[in-house]
Amino acid sequence: MPLGSIVDRAYQIEADKTIAERIEAGERRFLMVLATGTGKTRVAVSLVELLQRQERIQRVLFLADRRELVKQALGAFKEHLPGVPRSWIEGGTIDKDARIHLATYPGMMTIYQKLSPGYYDLIIADESHRSIYSRYKAILDHFDAINLGLTATPTDFIDHNTFELFGCQGDSPTFYYGYEEAVRDKHLVPYRPVHVARTGFQIEGLKPGELPEEVRKQVGEQGIDPDQFSFEGSDLERKVSNSGTNDAIVRELMDHCIKDNTGTLPAKSIVFAVSHSHALELYKSFNRLYPDLQRRGLAKVIDSQMERAEKTLDDFKNKDFPRVAISVDMLDTGIDVPSLRNLVLAKPVFSKVKFWQMIGRGTRTWTDPISGEKKADFLVIDHWDNFDYFQVNKDGRAAAVSEPLPSRLFRLRLEKLQILGGRSEAVGVAHTAGQLRQLVGTLPLENINVAPHADEIRALAGSNEPWSDLSEGNVTHLSHVIAPLLRFSIAGSYVELQFENQTEQLALAHLRGDAGEIQSLRESICENLALLPTGIAEIREHLESLTAAQTDSFWGNLSCACIMGLQEIFAPLMRFRNRRPPSTVIRLSLPDSIQQRHWIVFGPSGEGAFAETYRGRVEALVLDLAGDNPGLQRLRRGEELDDEDLQGIAAALKGPDLFITEEQLQKAYDQPKATMVDFLRHILEVSELPSRESLISGAFDQWVRDHPQLTATQLMFVRTLRKAVMQKAGISSLEALREPPFSSIGDPEQLFESSELADLMELTRSVAA
Repeated sequence: MPLGSIVDRAYQIEADKTIAERIEAGERRFLMVLATGTGKTRVAVSLVELLQRQERIQRVLFLADRRELVKQALGAFKEHLPGVPRSWIEGGTIDKDARIHLATYPGMMTIYQKLSPGYYDLIIADESHRSIYSRYKAILDHFDAINLGLTATPTDFIDHNTFELFGCQGDSPTFYYGYEEAVRDKHLVPYRPVHVARTGFQIEGLKPGELPEEVRKQVGEQGIDPDQFSFEGSDLERKVSNSGTNDAIVRELMDHCIKDNTGTLPAKSIVFAVSHSHALELYKSFNRLYPDLQRRGLAKVIDSQMERAEKTLDDFKNKDFPRVAISVDMLDTGIDVPSLRNLVLAKPVFSKVKFWQMIGRGTRTWTDPISGEKKADFLVIDHWDNFDYFQVNKDGRAAAVSEPLPSRLFRLRLEKLQILGGRSEAVGVAHTAGQLRQLVGTLPLENINVAPHADEIRALAGSNEPWSDLSEGNVTHLSHVIAPLLRFSIAGSYVELQFENQTEQLALAHLRGDAGEIQSLRESICENLALLPTGIAEIREHLESLTAAQTDSFWGNLSCACIMGLQEIFAPLMRFRNRRPPSTVIRLSLPDSIQQRHWIVFGPSGEGAFAETYRGRVEALVLDLAGDNPGLQRLRRGEELDDEDLQGIAAALKGPDLFITEEQLQKAYDQPKATMVDFLRHILEVSELPSRESLISGAFDQWVRDHPQLTATQLMFVRTLRKAVMQKAGISSLEALREPPFSSIGDPEQLFESSELADLMELTRSVAA
């Protein structure tokens, strides 16, 4: 079996070759660092197969720190080496016929002394960081075996003793393939710009003398003196629990998460809670706020204190529900759920190793088996400023958002109703009003977001009469207020809603006489119809209609009635549709920028807004003023502005509503170096604002151009420094440049002349600032 039959990616093959060649050269200890999601276990299995085929090893021991990780590794060995006997060491017993043994570190501690030092030829230690050296080093010391450490921990945070344990000189691993490289090579997906959201209680806590009367009453009822009671934000869910804070965390997820392919429910999500009791409180918030979705099993607590936790975890990984796993520690590391799209950091994290392991849950690539759409990214909602605490880049990548299918369907039918009403086509109007009534009737009235509109929704679902008012004001209200609520609808499946949307688009194209759009929709609709399996009874019943719908005669004689007949017959049958062959799947999405959610104060009396809201209002005002403001018109034409132009624009912008100044725009756009003219050019689409990364890269690139005599080693050092600055690492002194990852390249004072080094440090400080 050639190398590459188990692993197929270049870095995986390179990793195995590197280790195998160094074993052949006589080395015995190795450390492999692979980003979470890049296949550490698969690489290890491939290496075992290669070394056994070369007859370099016989028995193998694979160690992991938790049962779930041993279970996953056992599955990988079973899948890729089905003919090699394997056994899980539990309860102090060992199957001596097996050639591959797997165990947790604690499980192996109970038995290793009963085995001879030569019993194993290769020991693979998964998640090899500080705990291996401090607690389980005795296992590795006992056996005279080749040692391979595996970890996803960034090299900067691997303990020096761990490098030493696995024979790595200069704190450099034997093989390294990091997260950024994996994203660049499209083996992992990036995270979107981090969604930062903190509540007032988290930020401010409560102090004696500041307690609202309601809080004083609640505290007093629990036997605590209100005048002595206080808590800091960091005490939440450790010393004090507040249901309002937990409700806010749950609402933030539901309002801002990446949705599933219907656009109505959250895609697979993990909420990382502070404690088991905190997890239960968050679960109560889901029950309280979204009882209709909880009856379907939307959110479940998955931690070691829950009965049947492993069964619930299997359901989370392999079934449609639950969608949201509320977890304490159990899902922080090593759990492989490629379909994860949302991570909620509802707790402060103080270990960078653990932080990256948690982020790693969302990085796996995945293709939706229903829509064929590839996972492009994932969202992190950070309630505790963990990214700032660890000085990790929050920018991620821009996101693509789409309207939920039920909301889109509502708007299409509303538009069709307007056209038919304008043509006085009574039959079409009545039919479309009935469709809208039925769609609105799928809204759960007990849902917290829907409940305030319950009376209106009952009226809309109750008769056709409310739909006869097609005035501009009423249509705007329906489109802007009712349509967004449809994201909470319990309408049909993705494939059913998708087909209904396509046929409604077809009806509109027919009413407008848009031949190009009709042809485009014909291709997608006929493709869906062709995927229906004609061998089952439900489809055979409509075989004649199915055949007719794919003929030129049908498409040459379209009418609204026949299009709606097509929808009514085949939309419910789309649940039987076969999956598309991978080669025919084409999905397009229109990108839209998602920014951090943070609050800014812009008025003298404390007026404030979320940054994205403020930016939107500023941009609307500038575009409105551009129609008759001479300075803005000149700027839009690409001309330079004089002082008189700038004064006129500043006076127009600094009104009593938004108080727009250069400083406020720097805060709102998170661009501390940009000028007022830069912001105006961006809003008028004359030029783009420079990103933080481009500014940093440009500054370092210019420094390199100014020093053309740099050696390859010096260039590597400068590139590493640039990367560290981009990641917001705290590099304020020369001492920081003697620590990893710089120390593995060389001593900066030996690499650079003193004047060059001083110049480089000054560049670093100015760019970081």
